[in-house]
Amino acid sequence: MKRCIVVLVSSYPQVSETYIKNEVDALAQDYDVELVAFQAGSYPYRTRRPHIVINQENQHNVIEYLRRLRPAALHGHYLIQIPSLLQIAQLLGVPFTIRAHSFDVLGDRTARQDAARADPGGPTFFERAAQSALFRGVLCFPFMRERLVAAGLPADRVFACNPVIDVHRFRDRGPNGSAVMNVGAVIPKKNMGDFVALSRLVPERQFNLYALGYQSKRLADLNRETGGRVTFVPPVDPEDMPPEYKKHAWLAYTASLEKATVGWPMALIEAMASGVGACMQNVRPDLADYVGDAGILFDTPRDLVDRLRHDPTPQERERGFAWAEQFDFRRELPLLTRLW
Repeated sequence: MKRCIVVLVSSYPQVSETYIKNEVDALAQDYDVELVAFQAGSYPYRTRRPHIVINQENQHNVIEYLRRLRPAALHGHYLIQIPSLLQIAQLLGVPFTIRAHSFDVLGDRTARQDAARADPGGPTFFERAAQSALFRGVLCFPFMRERLVAAGLPADRVFACNPVIDVHRFRDRGPNGSAVMNVGAVIPKKNMGDFVALSRLVPERQFNLYALGYQSKRLADLNRETGGRVTFVPPVDPEDMPPEYKKHAWLAYTASLEKATVGWPMALIEAMASGVGACMQNVRPDLADYVGDAGILFDTPRDLVDRLRHDPTPQERERGFAWAEQFDFRRELPLLTRLW
């Protein structure tokens, strides 16, 4: 019989959070996964799994239901969930783990969370987690580890880990199209105005933005008002993304240097596995470790103009295929499961 694992997330299903889908799909091969969300996703996808949305009205009944399942562990995403994870783990009497991401660690988010307290003058939530024997650890991107230890999380319970990327899903050595793509939520840290600017500089290529909500209308207005040539593509279900990558020669992933809070985008590795040339705006030194010699770092849109006028060479594609393989999440899943 499979052991039961409860996975707690902020919202589900959310098409922009395919790392949660990847992780849950992988865990479900060896565990009975009970998925609990605090709210329904605003951009659902069709391959969602059965799940519970917990709220103030039903939380007592949900906790009692989870007790009856007798789970082996509780696992969550985002450091902002530490108070909830700690409370529910105590109610269930099970250990818990958490996977951190970019938005909840970079910028001043970590400092604000480290200062958060349940009671004035009491321990911070980081300190409470550190003191709890139920807290088994947090998984984070390698460059974040020192930051989290400095914030007060125990060094022996902070584990460096790559993004949760399903490389196998995107692995395709077939020919690619000629367009340039970008993907993600249209929010300031993604600096997608630079993608619009780039589309004007390389008129011989088609530019497609797989934009997710938020400030999409404002960006579309900018595109129209400044003579941009970007085509906005509605949200695509995770299983439908591999053929979308194959329509493109290049991925130009933009990010704000001022904010510098974009983490290690899954799209870069998905693009490499798909034979797409991967370009990343150079907003932090650690990004060089992420793309290696298989990707291109750029400062401004103009830096990419000459490069995007030509397709990636066969040698560049091969470097991308080889580099992507080390990031398949199946290699690192034991980093999580052994903590339980």
